[in-house]
Amino acid sequence: MVLKLATGKYKGTTLASSDTAKELRPTQAIIREAIINILNSLFLADEFDFNFYDLDVLDLYSGTGSMGYEFLSNGAEMVNFVDYDIKCIKLLDSNAAKLRIADKVKISRGKLPQILKKIKSKREDKKFNTLFCDPPFKFSVEEFTKTVSNIFENEMLEKGSLIVLEYKNLDLAKLLEERYSEEMLILKAKQYGDCSLVIAKKL
Repeated sequence: MVLKLATGKYKGTTLASSDTAKELRPTQAIIREAIINILNSLFLADEFDFNFYDLDVLDLYSGTGSMGYEFLSNGAEMVNFVDYDIKCIKLLDSNAAKLRIADKVKISRGKLPQILKKIKSKREDKKFNTLFCDPPFKFSVEEFTKTVSNIFENEMLEKGSLIVLEYKNLDLAKLLEERYSEEMLILKAKQYGDCSLVIAKKL
């Protein structure tokens, strides 16, 4: 599997990837580029009180870290990758070394949601301003909403934070709107082939 960054400073750089890591499904280049373009538009419209250079990202179910490294390629301050598969942890570490940005990367190995409290305690309760979550597509929409709920319950995000979620269809957007309208405002929900994006703001 050839995996290249699609935008930013490191555009065209090939990331370490694998065909053997369990359930590895890197975010497609066209989706990563769409996310960056959408965020550029939102930042220009002053929808958020920060931009790419201020991003402090919590990246869940990171896999190769393709989207997290896309954020870093566009100037993000820090990305905290979270995965349980040891093969993915090695890929994340390898890609940080390849791009020479290990100082902007933290890698946490553990199962969700248990690992969240550990991450929070290590940060001395400092909250993230960005969440990216792209679990395996086998996740039901109910399982995905539970992950989002755990983030809210553990108070991992600042008010006004950016939330970027990737799923197989727009059922996620519908359920989140029904259940979490007081926690988050969905700014954009769009289907791209067999993948959907939900971009929201933490209220």
